[in-house]
Amino acid sequence: MRIFKIMALVLLVAFVFCGRKETQKQTVDPAVAPAKLLEYGNKFFNEGDYENAYIAYRLIYTDYPTSREYIDAVIGLARCYGKFEKYDKQFELLYNLLRENLIPSRVPDIYNAIAEFYENSAGVSAEFTGQDSLDYVHAISYYQKAIEYPNSQDSTAKGYAQYKIGTLYEKLREYPKAIEAYQNTINHFGTTEWAARAEAALQDLKSRLQMRMEYERTSSISAPADTGHAAQAAPVPEDKPDHPLEHPAASDTVQAAPAAPEVPADTTHKSSEHPAPATPASGDTLKTVEHPTPPPSATDTTRSAVPDTLDKPKLDIR
Repeated sequence: MRIFKIMALVLLVAFVFCGRKETQKQTVDPAVAPAKLLEYGNKFFNEGDYENAYIAYRLIYTDYPTSREYIDAVIGLARCYGKFEKYDKQFELLYNLLRENLIPSRVPDIYNAIAEFYENSAGVSAEFTGQDSLDYVHAISYYQKAIEYPNSQDSTAKGYAQYKIGTLYEKLREYPKAIEAYQNTINHFGTTEWAARAEAALQDLKSRLQMRMEYERTSSISAPADTGHAAQAAPVPEDKPDHPLEHPAASDTVQAAPAAPEVPADTTHKSSEHPAPATPASGDTLKTVEHPTPPPSATDTTRSAVPDTLDKPKLDIR
């Protein structure tokens, strides 16, 4: 009997304990569940596990639309769509979230997420069209909206936006604007972590610009010396003493006379097409050889009286 009572007591405790655990499962605090899901979602996303991050964010999006974590979950969900290269879904989520304007103090975060969308789109545009500057300009405009939004005092979100403007101006190679953006981050958001990052980026940018200026100054100083040597070396070919045209030999006066024309291939041309024979110099003793005149019956009236140069007699040089 005693054994029966002990067993009944054990069964009763077990039943009560199991029933209490089931009741706890059914009455989970709705304020704790979305916070835990968001924590897991952020952890998975930072580790590169975008599929599990998507599941966690999606549960908040569908099951806890009125929770404090809802905006962060939608932004995280949009970033997952970006990693999946579903950019239309990403922009649609962010645009609808901005239009709803559920919590005005979170609007700078939404503007920053839209700016990140355009910043990431710049890489896609550069890959397919070779142009990414327009996307960077759109991103800067949304970061600027996050800074200027009046109904929020979220210095962290605004400091992040100001810092990102500096990085984008660096990518656009507009270095004076980048320096100004970094300096504004330090001056206006000095209590945030982005001020420290802006200070480091500013020092790095100034150092690189200084190195570039020194390199250009060194190049400009050494450039005239090189061109001077080139200018001195250029006239050398003009001073050659053995140029055949400038220093003819005395014995070549006869050879310098114009050469006789070559034998024409076609003897049917008229005499006007042949160049005049060269006139020998006065010092030459070449005899003039007269060609015999053909008989009248053998003369071809369609041709001129040009002698047949193929049977040209030899010149008698004395």
